[in-house]
Amino acid sequence: MSGEEHAIELLLRSPRFDIEEIMELFDVGDREFRELARANPKIARLLEERRLGTLKPLAVQPHKCGVCGEWFLPYGADKQCSDPCKRTAQADRLVRAQERKRTIHASAQRLT
Repeated sequence: MSGEEHAIELLLRSPRFDIEEIMELFDVGDREFRELARANPKIARLLEERRLGTLKPLAVQPHKCGVCGEWFLPYGADKQCSDPCKRTAQADRLVRAQERKRTIHASAQRLT
């Protein structure tokens, strides 16, 4: 499955987007979209569920913020509960990356 097919599959689960909007987002024509639905059974099933009105929304599970430990309902793939926690997590990742570079550099210096 291509990344585009996976993205279309995810958008088809959302009640916020109608099929025309999804096709427009991916610059896919009607014929191409029908071929995609024939070739991908998951997309075909989602289209049928939308048509019948039986598409169940995905349940959102609470997550624990990796920075402050608070529980929150994520939007998309959020791992932190707020912008300040996101900035803290980003700074922590940067520090760890710099430490790895220093370790690698020190190891290379010892070998020479």
